[in-house]
Amino acid sequence: MANLKNMVLEIIDDNDKIDGVVIGKMGWGDYGKEGVPLYDVCPKGELLTWEEAKKYLDYEFRSGGSPKCQAMYVWTTKKIIFVIHHDGHPYLEIIPRNPIDCMPEMPGD
Repeated sequence: MANLKNMVLEIIDDNDKIDGVVIGKMGWGDYGKEGVPLYDVCPKGELLTWEEAKKYLDYEFRSGGSPKCQAMYVWTTKKIIFVIHHDGHPYLEIIPRNPIDCMPEMPGD
């Protein structure tokens, strides 16, 4: 089981701060929304603070098959975090928030 809120918190270090979050629909529209407790009341497509957003991202879900978590963008002072779904498994992808020297990767490979 995975928890979207905890997945975000695991990749935020002490020198980073969440500036904003936008939460979207499930990976395939509304398909699978019954597994997300606050899905129908979650403000989708609106910029939220972390304090506002974290309650909507605090749910357990399983990998495999269709996406079982919501799409989201999380902006921190150092990075941008978003959900990738590949081979039935959602995971978080991270890109730098600002231009820096880095080695780009191709999500999904």
